[in-house]
Amino acid sequence: MNETVFNFFYSFAHRSPALDLAIIFVAKWYGLIILGTLFVYLFEHRDNPNKGVRDLFVVGVTAVSAWFIAHFFKDAFSTLRPFDVIPLVTPLVSESGYAFPSGHATFFMALASALWFYHKRLAVFFGISAVIIGLARVAAGVHWPVDILGGLFLGYVIGLTLHGLIMSMTERFRNRKNELIAK
Repeated sequence: MNETVFNFFYSFAHRSPALDLAIIFVAKWYGLIILGTLFVYLFEHRDNPNKGVRDLFVVGVTAVSAWFIAHFFKDAFSTLRPFDVIPLVTPLVSESGYAFPSGHATFFMALASALWFYHKRLAVFFGISAVIIGLARVAAGVHWPVDILGGLFLGYVIGLTLHGLIMSMTERFRNRKNELIAK
């Protein structure tokens, strides 16, 4: 099943230079563009600069943590990429290391789930973007579909868990600060 779905999406690669450019753009550059835009948006909160810094901190910690956690699991599972398994697959983007889970899917879904608590529309946009980037990376020949699904699930769990931990720590810090001020 995994290989069948992979073959379907990979069949879009190497059809035309324009389609290849579109796949490469989404698989490689689209995420960087929306990530940069997100950080500028969060940093430039006009209604409350403190809220922007808080959101930027939570989203930043979540994103960086997701990247490291995904790479830990990549090493633990040691899943080969499609072009390492199927000799006829020529990837459209260069990639190395193990495949499962997709670091891109994990990263962007973690962002989406962390954003859900602050900016629901942005969260939906990043969730959809995580899926689109993942599918483009399958079409580019560097991931199996299960890599994307695993990354989406892992990113969702990381985003929710880290948001909860950060909010709990923030609340404890706030309570401790209030206790010190009251004394």
